Amino acid sequence: MGAHAFEQPCVAAVHGGALHDRVAEPMIHHIRRLRRRAQGWLSTHPRARHWLRVTGCLRRGPEAAARGVAMGLFIGLTPTVGIQTLLLVGVCMVSRANFLAAFAVSWVANPFTIGPLYWLFHKLGERVFDALFSGLWPLSPEFVAGLGDEIMYMAIGSVLVAVPAAIVGYWVTHGVRAVINARRRVRQERIRVKRAQQP
Repeated sequence: MGAHAFEQPCVAAVHGGALHDRVAEPMIHHIRRLRRRAQGWLSTHPRARHWLRVTGCLRRGPEAAARGVAMGLFIGLTPTVGIQTLLLVGVCMVSRANFLAAFAVSWVANPFTIGPLYWLFHKLGERVFDALFSGLWPLSPEFVAGLGDEIMYMAIGSVLVAVPAAIVGYWVTHGVRAVINARRRVRQERIRVKRAQQP
């Protein structure tokens, strides 16, 4: 199923009033605000901006934006605080994703959410490891006594959250783009009809 599969239901939603301005407009404004934050970071890092432009990571378009959201969610939902921006630059160059979109959504991990997120990653990773791998791969006392098990649990849990989030974010971005395009076409059609009715 391609991204264009979102087009018809989104058009119907716009025509039928299912997408209310009170829902759509704040979301669009929030996305734009986050993109401006990413542009501000680029303005202070001209070398990174140059390489991102050369590798096509500042190009626009629904596919580049969707890839950027996916990469941003994946990196943002992994325990990589301190090097997330550098990782984003690298993965955007490899995947030709839009860096502005990736940078914006990576703020899902911020000073207010990082504590609960990392706790969730650890608990999820510990439970999954105990349920699936503890019998196959018993941990040595030295490993458990150190930080090895903590890092491993957090890594397992973060991947289990980050991968589905990245996949959902990719398709949701295409859906949001289809809604925006449908709204624009409806607005243009109304203007055309109004002009045609004028004497």
